[in-house]
Amino acid sequence: MAHDARPAVTDADFYLIEQMLEPEGRQLLLRVREYMEKSVQPVINHYWTREEFPFDVVSGLRHLGIVGLNYSGFGCPGRDCLLDGMIAMELARVDPSIATFFGVHSGLAMGSIYLCGSQEQKERWLPAMARLEKIGAFGLTEPEVGSGAAGGLTTTARRDGDEWVLDGQKKWIGNATFADYVVIWARSLEDGQVKGFVVEQGTPARSPA
Repeated sequence: MAHDARPAVTDADFYLIEQMLEPEGRQLLLRVREYMEKSVQPVINHYWTREEFPFDVVSGLRHLGIVGLNYSGFGCPGRDCLLDGMIAMELARVDPSIATFFGVHSGLAMGSIYLCGSQEQKERWLPAMARLEKIGAFGLTEPEVGSGAAGGLTTTARRDGDEWVLDGQKKWIGNATFADYVVIWARSLEDGQVKGFVVEQGTPARSPA
């Protein structure tokens, strides 16, 4: 019997959705697949057992150019949502923790700024996040009310001169222990509306009165 020397093909797309992508998008998806299989899969369990975050893996993701994939401008690629979803699936297929990190940073944190921020705020924060030079987190969930932004959010925000003072607790916030920017959702004491605040690493905390 002749030996088949063709490389094995990863059976990762059972419904052949990736065939709907443009050729350039399929090539990017294949680069992500190759990186995850060759550079992440062999080492990720070692990080799990040592309870360490794989910063070396993140630096490799930077060179793929997939952060903020479906946003336009501010250093983001401006690609379609199907490709963005396929790449998220590819990350999760190899390691769900990397997919969670990426979804929090690129989707929740960057997405909040991109969709809700001012032009100045987008220009200030998004380019470095798109380059993975700065990492974002998303602070919504609270220990007593979960992720109920519409009703029951207990973290408050009040003005103090030109500043805002946030008061409350958050829990189960992905990326929070090492993030440079954390998007915190809090209810304004002025109008009762839930607002988003980007809290940069190193922002001083005030002791309770």
